[in-house]
Order: sequence, then structure tokens, then C-alpha cells
Amino acid sequence: MSPYSVTSSVGERRLVAWFQVGGAQRGEQDLYRCLTQSTYGAAVSNFAELIVRVPPTPIAPPQLLRSGPTYLIIQLNTNSIVGDGPVIRREIVYRASHSPWSETHGVNSLTYKVWHLEPDTEYRISVLLTRPGEGGTGPPGPPLVSRTKCAGKWSH
Repeated sequence: MSPYSVTSSVGERRLVAWFQVGGAQRGEQDLYRCLTQSTYGAAVSNFAELIVRVPPTPIAPPQLLRSGPTYLIIQLNTNSIVGDGPVIRREIVYRASHSPWSETHGVNSLTYKVWHLEPDTEYRISVLLTRPGEGGTGPPGPPLVSRTKCAGKWSH
């Protein structure tokens, strides 16, 4: 645990301290108390509970419902997650398998149509889930790896 970041006086012989706890793991979730010492004496606080919340992430990849030459329709498949909810935001992250660039889109339903894709190209699509609070977005879930169909040839 890191040292306190803010301390303020709330009355004679009473202080309040706020602590920034970074990188805490679930195994460190417990009751803690503060011990202080100065030239005027020592003090022990009441117990405070450290609660560690783990951002949610899907267990399974999205499922492909349908593909076309320039689109993929997916089901997010977010019924099973690891981490803590409630889930307040769902996003998809996708990229062509050969590309280092990815795009992220917010999703308001359990299915989503990814548009403006290149024909006959492999794409990787993952889902991001967010719970309330700072640091509430989990890592991407496992990717769906799928290919768009070949573009049709038009004949006159």
C-alpha cells in the first residue's frame, strides 16, 4: 500500500486521511487500521474495510450470426463474465487480423453489425465490459476470428 495522499484536520486531535491504493488484489481484501506516531504520542484508527473490485470481462468470444462482403453481424455473448458487475457499458473492439489498428464502438444491444469492412478479410472482434467507478473497464474478452465474404462480381 502506498502512503496517504491527503490528510486534513476535522477537529482538535482528529485527522482524516485518504489513501490511494493501487494494484490491490482480491487476496488483500480485508480489514485494516492505521497506526500513527509523532512527538505528541501515537494513535490507532478504527478498522476500515478494503474492498477490491475486479473489472468484468467476458468468458467467451462473440458469436458470428451472419457475414457479408463488407459486414459481420455478431452476438456479444456476454452472459458469462469474470470479475464484478454490474455491467454499465458494452463495447466491441475490432481490427483486420493483418492490421495493427483497431476501432472501438459502444453497443446498446446484444447483437451488433460491424460495417464498412473489406471483402475477403479476416477480422478479430472482442468485447469490452465496464462496471461503475474509476478503472471499471476490464480487458477485452476472447476474440471471434471471422472472415468477410468475397465481393460479388457484377456482369452486364
